[in-house]
Amino acid sequence: MVTPLRQHDQHSFLVLPENRFAVAAIQRLAAVKRQRTVQCVTLIGPPGTGKSRLARELIRSWEASRSDAKIVSVTASEFAAQLAQASSESAIHQFQRRYRHEVSLFICEDVQSLTGRNESQQQLVAAIDEVMSQGGAVLLTSTLMPSGIRGLSSRLASRIRGGLCADITLPEVSSRRKLLNHFLSTESLRLTDEDVLEIAKSYQASPRELAGILQQIKTLQKTKAGQLMSAPELIEALHISRKYSLPEIASATARVYGVRVVDLKSPRRSKTISQARQVAMYLTRELTDLKYQTVGEYFGRGNHSTVIHACKKIATQRKGDPVLSHHIESIEKRLLNKMS
Repeated sequence: MVTPLRQHDQHSFLVLPENRFAVAAIQRLAAVKRQRTVQCVTLIGPPGTGKSRLARELIRSWEASRSDAKIVSVTASEFAAQLAQASSESAIHQFQRRYRHEVSLFICEDVQSLTGRNESQQQLVAAIDEVMSQGGAVLLTSTLMPSGIRGLSSRLASRIRGGLCADITLPEVSSRRKLLNHFLSTESLRLTDEDVLEIAKSYQASPRELAGILQQIKTLQKTKAGQLMSAPELIEALHISRKYSLPEIASATARVYGVRVVDLKSPRRSKTISQARQVAMYLTRELTDLKYQTVGEYFGRGNHSTVIHACKKIATQRKGDPVLSHHIESIEKRLLNKMS
């Protein structure tokens, strides 16, 4: 039995022409063993197009129908970091057992980050082969096709090509309009149909970026005391808001949390500083086009998986934590006031 993708609640995944094949591939991977027609699927697409979301939906489906299944999910950067740690501690056997022994579903995201990491690629290939030989399923994600990943080993490339590669592209105007309306259905935000269409036409953005744009609009309208802004006014304001720099975001975050920017860039891990640092990372990814690695280096974190973890954590927590949500809105208002 396959648990279908949720399509009628606030956590639903909107199936669009740009991701329809990827959704079908995930559903094939979710089928029970005797009905499964594919063992390895690789989702390929730009950041923010829903690859991680589909991975989570696959996990949810497996957990709902296979309570005893061993599911292992990791980013490629985490995989490489754990391998390095295992090597330094002479614990390679334990590392291999974690990823190969009786694993029913193995997920590894962002395999393009393994560029030049030959040992990590070898271990990943071995894990894929072992899981598949035991009848398990494998899901990989990448922002690039195998041919576009420099330093990708021929063995790993062959595993990707030997499975099912499902491409996810950025949404076209009609899909962006559907996404905006979909996101608006769970937001206390008022936009006319004309405004939604105008915004959809103005931004060639990923679903994640569109959700971020709506959050910025929500903040803009709050600064206007609930006064509705026209689409041209919103778009002009949004273009301004996209010019934030990383130091400006860090400074605004530090002020709201009552800490110093130097604290955010330090190794200190107090609760307040840790959350402020994670919020600053999250907002930087939402409001700029900077890469995870660049954001991580600014905050003294060389491993970009730390930034990925922070962004996912804050994005999830802000939905159910009114205090955190208030802090984020206060930072956004401070940034908007600075630019106005």
